[in-house]
Amino acid sequence: MQNSAERMVFTDKSGAFQIPHLLPGTYSIRISMPRFLSAMKQDVQLNAGGSAILTVNLQNALEVVRRAVSRDREDIAWTLRSSRSTQPVLRLTENQSREQTFDTQQQSPEYSGYFQVYSKSVETSAGAQDGVGSQFSVTMPLAPKSQFTLNGQYSESPTEPRGFGATYEFAPTDRHRSQIGVKVRQGALFADPLQASSLREVQVEYGEDVQWSDHIVFTYGAAIGRAEAASNRNYLRPKFGISWVPEARTTFTASATTQAPAAVDDPIRGKEYFDRTLYVPPALERYSHAELAVSRVVTENLELAAAIFRDRTDTQALFVSTGENRQGVVIFDTRNRPSQGFRLHMNRRFRNVETGIGYTSANGIGIKMASADPNELRKQMVARQFQVVSARFKADVDTTNTEITAIYRWTSGFSASRIDSYQQLFEYNDPTLSLTVAQNLPGWRMFPGTIQAILDARNLFEHSFGPNQTPVAQYPRLVKGGINIKF
Repeated sequence: MQNSAERMVFTDKSGAFQIPHLLPGTYSIRISMPRFLSAMKQDVQLNAGGSAILTVNLQNALEVVRRAVSRDREDIAWTLRSSRSTQPVLRLTENQSREQTFDTQQQSPEYSGYFQVYSKSVETSAGAQDGVGSQFSVTMPLAPKSQFTLNGQYSESPTEPRGFGATYEFAPTDRHRSQIGVKVRQGALFADPLQASSLREVQVEYGEDVQWSDHIVFTYGAAIGRAEAASNRNYLRPKFGISWVPEARTTFTASATTQAPAAVDDPIRGKEYFDRTLYVPPALERYSHAELAVSRVVTENLELAAAIFRDRTDTQALFVSTGENRQGVVIFDTRNRPSQGFRLHMNRRFRNVETGIGYTSANGIGIKMASADPNELRKQMVARQFQVVSARFKADVDTTNTEITAIYRWTSGFSASRIDSYQQLFEYNDPTLSLTVAQNLPGWRMFPGTIQAILDARNLFEHSFGPNQTPVAQYPRLVKGGINIKF
């Protein structure tokens, strides 16, 4: 390996492993397995934010010694990809035996994904009304450097968004990665059913990552959409970013986008495009985000990051519930009230545990005083400075086959707007404590997947504002469970 000492890892009982904090560069990988001859892959190029997929054929050592006519081979697909931050990781994605002819050197596509069915919320608040629903995602490699993903979400409740999307990703060259996708979404319906058409949206998205040199990477793209069946609701939302890597452990990034905030993909929470918590019609959504960031890999398991940013949204929403069981959403204009500030973040990885802590200071929109009348809330909006402290804990418990992710966010006061919603260091932006648990259930050999019981708890402590007769909250509190099938 370049810029790195030799490292050795062992797979777990499912054949998966990780090497955290790999740096961009050229790698040599040796794979060994009892009763099979070792294999070596050299000159594996890992770019900043890039990925590489390798297929290795391990030959049965005993058959080689015996000079048999036929030889058993075992295909192992290795994926070299980027983590949520800038450092890449190495993961074994599939390990299976199959016969392969030397004439074609082709293999069948390896499908991956999940299908999930979840229950109604055990507890909801601030007007949230969850229903029974499901979501799915299926990824199919089409060629060594391309893949197709289909995903979607459905809920029986009209107050939950639903839709589907399809994305095609491919690599035209070794240092060039592209993707194109289409998404169709019915937004959450909270009021007049006759206005449902204003919540319908169709979006086409295109993006590219280009490594111009060993030190510079460009990211750019655009989302073209149509909200509602009217030409005046069309929109174009471009994005652009540039990353400079002066040396292997440091990355500087400058980016700007007019697209909506998007969370990392998660098999329990789903994808942000379908699972938004704000009830803002797509026709009213306008975004603007600019950021300057730097990250530094201090040691093998420790990374530091800092950024300054500026956000602007045209509209914000608050859930309101009155004493007469009346529920609604207050949508207010924030186009002339941008949010700007800075964030600091530290991430530490142990064997099966990853922890992080972050601090954000930014201005946002607060409320001057409690109001018993929802119509008066717009008049109570005032600009304030907010302090946010975030803590993250993520673990894979091997002894019980349990996956746990917990995010806690503390805010210095009640914020009527989202603070630092474009951050990508924590999976969830819900205020207070959010927790997800996935517990593997006993399966059987004939079933090609893993069955998990899942728990999704959001905003457990729920920051609300207002008198008892008029609770107001930016996010709902809910707890729901379900079954998740990963394959």
